[in-house]
Amino acid sequence: MKKMMFALCLILLSSSLFTFGSTNVKAATGSQITLSSNSNSVRVGDTVKVQVNGEQFTDLFGAEVTLTYEPQALQVLEVKEGDAYDDFGAYVNHVDMGELYIPLVRKQLLVNQQSTVRLVEITFRALKEKDTVVEVTRVKAVSSERLTNTQGYKDLKVLTSDLGAGLTIKIAKQIDKAPDSGSGSGQTGSNIAPSPSKNMKQETDALLQEKDPLRAAGKLQSLLNGLNSEPNSADKDVLLKTAGTILDGISQVPVTKEGSGTNETYVITSDDVNTRNALIQGIKESLSKLNMKLPEIEQTNLRAFMGYSLDGRDVNKLGVYRLNEDTGAWEYIWGAIHQAQTNEFTIGVQQAGTYRVMEFIKKYEDTTEIYAEARYATEVLTAKHILNGTSESIFSPSKQVTRAEFASMIVRALLQDQVVTSSGGGATYSDVRTNEWYYGYVETLQQLQIINGFGDGTFRPNDPVTREQMVVIVMKALESLGLAPADNMQTTGEQFEDDQAISGWAKESVISARGMNIVSGTGQNQFVPKQSSNRADTAVFIWKMLQYAK
Repeated sequence: MKKMMFALCLILLSSSLFTFGSTNVKAATGSQITLSSNSNSVRVGDTVKVQVNGEQFTDLFGAEVTLTYEPQALQVLEVKEGDAYDDFGAYVNHVDMGELYIPLVRKQLLVNQQSTVRLVEITFRALKEKDTVVEVTRVKAVSSERLTNTQGYKDLKVLTSDLGAGLTIKIAKQIDKAPDSGSGSGQTGSNIAPSPSKNMKQETDALLQEKDPLRAAGKLQSLLNGLNSEPNSADKDVLLKTAGTILDGISQVPVTKEGSGTNETYVITSDDVNTRNALIQGIKESLSKLNMKLPEIEQTNLRAFMGYSLDGRDVNKLGVYRLNEDTGAWEYIWGAIHQAQTNEFTIGVQQAGTYRVMEFIKKYEDTTEIYAEARYATEVLTAKHILNGTSESIFSPSKQVTRAEFASMIVRALLQDQVVTSSGGGATYSDVRTNEWYYGYVETLQQLQIINGFGDGTFRPNDPVTREQMVVIVMKALESLGLAPADNMQTTGEQFEDDQAISGWAKESVISARGMNIVSGTGQNQFVPKQSSNRADTAVFIWKMLQYAK
């Protein structure tokens, strides 16, 4: 019943997901479903884990995966979904056919930032001495982007994907064991998962007991480099768990505090950065040579924690800055994660240097007369380096915002770490040249499927952005980051008096944004969807979006 209910929910969610026909909608370049394993050589009775991975997808929301295997050689013991996905126990194992069907849905509307994402892991038991192949034979996938299908119903965009090569598993004879002196029931103990070798267990236990994380990492590197061949599955498991723990320990870079209060600085030395980076990369390479990879290990990078005391400062205007010793200027660090409840920032460490948590205060000469909410929003967004003035002292609050300017604001606010910096194969839109200041921002939104442009292949960067265009872009950006749940996209709820003037493609986004308190009317419950927005009102809109996204 559980499987039937899950299947029914998926059918209602997207009928196209369960259609076998081809589609003209291509997934991101290079997107494919691949297989990997913790071991390609096992013995009869051993277990082997096979991972199904999605590679080079930017928005893999749901997928049906069908694998084939030889039931005479392999027995399915467990199907475990990846951390970001759920199969609701609805997988079906056709043992007689050697076919495993697994439907998966992402737990949140979060765009996959990794180059590789773990979809599901299948644990097999080796049953027979032979070389056997596990392969993906069918995949059906959708993104979280909604559209209207040919039947006029709401649907999800279908993605196509290449299939990676099949995975060959070499099964050798079981090592002879002493006869079981038990009840004589014929049980050989093959139902018990193999344990790591005694030497490997002793080695890894000793590593985990090492108090100095750098020494532990160095010893792990030596252990890996000393292995002459690929470990068995049980030894791989314990090695990967140990590596994950040790890498997590050395990824946190120590900081030296200097000064106090608002003048407190954090110093990160080059020796710490270089030593830890070298160890992390060396361990990753050694694991890869031994056919041992995990996405969480591949994504390990240096980070540092920096606390602060408010001392009367505005918490919304705080940020992390690094001292440029050549110019003497403090440079803003994009991507710092703020934990306001613990008075702390976390940054990804790209280089050594002196850092400080600072309040950025900027007053404009022409914002004193605008309404208080807009004045504060301009100050906060300037402090977050999302908005700039039109000159050093002028903000120009009544000036219209162009589509290019709005694209830059949204990327700076939500997606700065993903901004496109290379022209690659050239610009997507005919009127967005690669040498324009806004190229990277527009291209970023296009690649993430947040903007589509116009039917003639243009983006019209210098046109004023309309209020309904702004809302659609923001809602898609929030959805791409998992910050606007799918059930917010609904057509019910309080409507504006001029609801009929809102374009059909924008109506759901406008109603949802109103329900999330991101947008409000311009007076008399009017939304005025085709009207352009000035810089003051746009600042309020983006600030409300950021408050919702906290």
